[in-house]
Amino acid sequence: MTHDTYCALIITKHGFSAKYDIDIDLGQQDISTYKDALKAYTSEIDALNYMAAQGWELATSYTNPNLLLTKHILIKKAS
Repeated sequence: MTHDTYCALIITKHGFSAKYDIDIDLGQQDISTYKDALKAYTSEIDALNYMAAQGWELATSYTNPNLLLTKHILIKKAS
């Protein structure tokens, strides 16, 4: 039985800078392919566009301004 898959795209902004750290959480699944590709991006939108090109859809986002952190929850629908 196939099912939808979720991941979290975690964006941390550097204080007083335009730089971002971009990380991904896929639970216990292998993230090496995504992690290597996401290292190349310094823009939050570029990272989201990359994930969309890989078949992921944005489900929701939330921000913690105190930590300069945004989490985007993405879903890949079962086919």
